[in-house]
Amino acid sequence: MKSPSSRISRSAKTGQFVLTSVRGEKISAVEGMKLSPRMSEVLSQGARRGLSGDERRSLIKEEIRRK
Repeated sequence: MKSPSSRISRSAKTGQFVLTSVRGEKISAVEGMKLSPRMSEVLSQGARRGLSGDERRSLIKEEIRRK
C-alpha cells in the first residue's frame, strides 16, 4: 500500500489536481521522454525568475520561435 505522502495533492483554491515538475518528469520518464538540454535550461530559467505558468509558456514559445 502506498504511503499517504505519495498521494497527488489538490489545489486548495480549485480542488483540481496539481502536477508538479517533479511528478511530470517521472511520468515522462515512464513514457520514455526526456527534456533536451535547451528546454531544461529554459524551464529552470523560468523557475529562477519566479514566472507564473502563463509567463513560462510564453518563454517556451519565444524559445521555440528563435530556432
